Amino acid sequence: MNPTEMPPDATLKKSPFLVVRQLDDSEVRVYSKLHGNLTSYGPEIIDVLGSFDRPVSMAAAAAGMSGMCRCEPPVLIQELYDKRFLVEGDRSERDMFAEYVSMARRRNEIARISKVTFLISAKCNLACKGCYHSFYDFKSSHMTCEFADRVLTGLFPYLKKRGISALLVSFLGYEPLLNFETMSRVYDRAHAMSREYGIDTTFKIFTNAFSLNEEEYDWIVRNRQRLSFKVSLDGVREDNDQRRLDRAGRGTFDRVVGNLKRIIATGVECDVLTTLSKINFSNIERFVDEMAATGTRNITANIFCGQSPEERKLELSEEERFEAIKRMDLATEKHGIEFDGEWKFAVVQMVTGAHFTCPAGMRQVVFCADGAIHPCQRFAGTELTFGTFGDDFWEKLGEGQCESYERWTADLYDSVMDRMKEEDVDLTGWSCPFVPFVRGECLGKHVESDFNERLIEYYVTRPMDRIIAKSRIHC
Repeated sequence: MNPTEMPPDATLKKSPFLVVRQLDDSEVRVYSKLHGNLTSYGPEIIDVLGSFDRPVSMAAAAAGMSGMCRCEPPVLIQELYDKRFLVEGDRSERDMFAEYVSMARRRNEIARISKVTFLISAKCNLACKGCYHSFYDFKSSHMTCEFADRVLTGLFPYLKKRGISALLVSFLGYEPLLNFETMSRVYDRAHAMSREYGIDTTFKIFTNAFSLNEEEYDWIVRNRQRLSFKVSLDGVREDNDQRRLDRAGRGTFDRVVGNLKRIIATGVECDVLTTLSKINFSNIERFVDEMAATGTRNITANIFCGQSPEERKLELSEEERFEAIKRMDLATEKHGIEFDGEWKFAVVQMVTGAHFTCPAGMRQVVFCADGAIHPCQRFAGTELTFGTFGDDFWEKLGEGQCESYERWTADLYDSVMDRMKEEDVDLTGWSCPFVPFVRGECLGKHVESDFNERLIEYYVTRPMDRIIAKSRIHC
């Protein structure tokens, strides 16, 4: 947070976006629903902020605060102003919102991609019920080393030119280990280029871990310092094996957990990725206990979204979703396990001040073997693309001449600004663009407002290390 110059004769008031929550007799949490900056204070902050219920001059406020706080009043006022808890007395809610969105838009005029995902395999060795790849007509093929090399050849000069010092390369499928030869060669090429260009590059593999041969295991051991894994499991054995089936219709839990333990034993960072539905709702705590016993240190839980009428019966209600997330948060906390998911994006945005900067398309892009470029893997098979890859893609992107990126950001920010035209408007909050997309809404529509508000009300009371993700989202 950069200090903001404040005129000495400034008239200040509380931000219209300010949220103050007293947790107990010794701690009060304060944040702005627009600018974030979640901070813990002592109980005296309530009286301090009360001094700014109406516009007041800085001098008058400082004089009135002299007996309220331990620090020098002008110093505290400057801090509250820097964090946008206090704003100029003539600022309106809508003007502040418009200014914030305009700022985010300017900052993202040129993409700063730091995550590249390869949909490297067109095959899967499982037949899971409700797989999101069945939502759309996703037709591709195994990716070749030659195509991936074309992507990497332009990527690293782009990163260097844009001053991006770190890169995450992810491999997804269907099942990426079914194209292991190409994946390992792409890893070698990207690793070599990262050293050449001075880019700190790490790699993540999303896998069902159903099959792990000795060649793949030995490769993991050799490269464990730069690798991480996310292994998919959907609950305890009786729950997982209702959805995650092999090609013969048999359950996969025992085999996957066996391979999960093997991967963890190499010392590589290995997380579990689960999907919450009515199937596994009742056994959340037992599942977390079992994963803790394997040595798992992070669980990512996303919310199941069905496509067919039959699949949609498995979706959790809003009340069940909230309860499931709360229960899993408490269960993982007991074991010291980190816990996150797509739903947490809105929470982290609210408390860090990173609204309206979706990682999809702005921080990450996804490449398919047929050349299609998507803002994230959930859009694979849809018409929402950044076009087809050409050798000048990275150059155009870095120079702000990529028309598909411009359309993507325009659609997002224009639809966000459209909120101001409504009478009773929610000027804060955000939904991952895939959610409104699958519901036929514009990308910037906040379709989960009530649910996100409940999550934030819960998380703002939690320990700080249970709220903030490893990597803060910057706008």
